[in-house]
Amino acid sequence: MSTISGPRKPKFVDPTPRIRRPFHDFLRSRLLAALVAGLVGVAGSARGQAEPDNDEPDEKPPVQARFELPEEQFDQWVFEGRGDVAAQRARLESLLRLHLDQLDRICRLTEPQRRKLQLAGRGDVTRFFDRVEVVRVKFRAVRKDQNKVGEIFQEIQPLQQSLHAGMFQDTSLLYKTLQRTLTAEQLAGFGKVDQERRRFRYQAKVGLAVAMLENSMPLDDQQRQKLLTLIEQETQPPKKYGQYDYYVVLVQMSKIPEAKLKPLFDDGQWRVLKQQLTQMRGMEQFLKQNGFLP
Repeated sequence: MSTISGPRKPKFVDPTPRIRRPFHDFLRSRLLAALVAGLVGVAGSARGQAEPDNDEPDEKPPVQARFELPEEQFDQWVFEGRGDVAAQRARLESLLRLHLDQLDRICRLTEPQRRKLQLAGRGDVTRFFDRVEVVRVKFRAVRKDQNKVGEIFQEIQPLQQSLHAGMFQDTSLLYKTLQRTLTAEQLAGFGKVDQERRRFRYQAKVGLAVAMLENSMPLDDQQRQKLLTLIEQETQPPKKYGQYDYYVVLVQMSKIPEAKLKPLFDDGQWRVLKQQLTQMRGMEQFLKQNGFLP
């Protein structure tokens, strides 16, 4: 006797998207190294296991491929494919000239002031490339060791962060020299412009973070504007800018009192946002240790 089955219960699909995992840039580099190592190993294994052309046994042991990363690979990793040391040094020198030109427009630098600041800026560039060469020596020591090559990424990552953040920030020799070199009137003019520049830059980072959130929880115009205003009021710019700016914004958002944040969203949006902010708290210690959180 046949039975008539009722309609199947629809399968529940969690609408909450997965956000980017922490340390994605670092892990991507580690995976790249693993891929290079794996390809070398596979090639060696294939040659070692190839069957002879005749039936006679091969008395020679299989030849293993030697693992060795080229010298150029180091610059590819540090500068993320944007040239070698010479190209990067030229780029930083160009940025220094533009920075000094901007200071000159704001502060009307005297010639001795400009020379002193230029010397400090070149000191920042030299100090950065000195760090690069220290890590390069470590790279050379492990570039033929497949088991140790991954360790070098822990040394390369801070160099990448310095390039992302900018060479002439608050901790730079140029900035410290500027505080001692400008007159009180020049410092007042510079401080006003610098504060405005920092505000606009952080607004751009907040706007980008909200746009990324909208990939999983679209907002209407009123919600978006209220959220942007609330974040700018309740959070602060990073200590230094870099590839983790998005996380800095969201970790600080997770600290905003729920009574202020929750009323901006409907129930579905709030569930999505709350889950993402909860996950972001796992990044807090990393951001503190690396000097990103204000």
